[in-house]
Amino acid sequence: MPGAHAAAVLQAATPDFSYAYVGTYTPNGGGIYLFRVERASGALTQLQVVDDIRNPSWLALNGAQTRLYAISEIDNFEGTRNGAVVSYAIDPDSLRLTRLGAVRSGGTLPAYVSVHPSGKFVFVANFAGGSVAVFPVTANGALGAASDVRPSVGARHLARAVDDPPGQFASSDHDGPHPHMVAADPSGQFVVANDAGLDLTLVWRFDAQAGRLLPAQIPVISAPSGSAPRHFAFHPNGRTFYNLYEHDAKVVVYDYDGARGAMRHKQTISASPTKFAGSILSSEIQLTADGRFLYVANRLHSSVGVFGVADDGQLRMTADTWVHADSPRSIAIDPGGEYLYSCNQKGDSITSFRINSSSGALQFTGLFEPVGSPAFMTVLNRR
Repeated sequence: MPGAHAAAVLQAATPDFSYAYVGTYTPNGGGIYLFRVERASGALTQLQVVDDIRNPSWLALNGAQTRLYAISEIDNFEGTRNGAVVSYAIDPDSLRLTRLGAVRSGGTLPAYVSVHPSGKFVFVANFAGGSVAVFPVTANGALGAASDVRPSVGARHLARAVDDPPGQFASSDHDGPHPHMVAADPSGQFVVANDAGLDLTLVWRFDAQAGRLLPAQIPVISAPSGSAPRHFAFHPNGRTFYNLYEHDAKVVVYDYDGARGAMRHKQTISASPTKFAGSILSSEIQLTADGRFLYVANRLHSSVGVFGVADDGQLRMTADTWVHADSPRSIAIDPGGEYLYSCNQKGDSITSFRINSSSGALQFTGLFEPVGSPAFMTVLNRR
């Protein structure tokens, strides 16, 4: 639908609709997309494309959903060896985006952006730059220059995981540090990052006055060589931490001590389908808002693993669902827990699945939304 008609469409909308933003890899993708989401069917209707940014491969909303932050996954912003972080204002009526500004990301090829629970800081993981950066949010919601940049340091590891699943032939980026995700814990007192190149999970205390990362009591958690810790998720209760290893396709479950930012290993479980043999490369991990079900996207298997979550946080794989397209780079769950969306980077599409509220099983809606190289999607929690 043409962007000029977006406001009229939104004004005519009813509580039967919500809205979503999608980030893509350009030029195959157009930039950042705004979609209307039909709650009854999960169908997407395009309302706007923002094309003033290259490779907006990850997005983050502030808690009030008035600002959107997007990384620009590049290595030459303003002629420097940096990517960029771009801030946008969200119109309260039309939800259309207006650019506020851009800052250097603190390293090359940023891969992840997140917002501190206070809304006063933004965190970025620079994959090729080997660093994690902190940015203060200014009065109008734009970003100031980085208040802290932490390079990741450690020994180089194997290009193949020591515990690779059967038939894994894909190599991994272990030529140096490669932070892949950074986010605060639910309390905002600690910040966690995964370095897929050094096989480390890093933990800092967060100084919310100065915007600085300080060493936690246990600052480093090591993963098996070559396993590539990629993304993680906290259980809604804040007491369980789920870490996804990309290369050996495993989910590692920890008890999380929010008072110290400390973790105690509880379970390691495969994200590979039973009896599957081949390269899989897990990409994303998501929990439903009630914490009952966990989902893992597997890129080279083009599937989503479904896990039930026990009362103690441990996982049991219950199903494996084909996404009906190639290479799910990320998955998103709508706030109501009714639908899961798969951003199929190489399939140039977003596919949708209805979530069974009793079992967590995924039922394909039969809908394909054509989008060039979709990388990330977030559904707004509003009517």
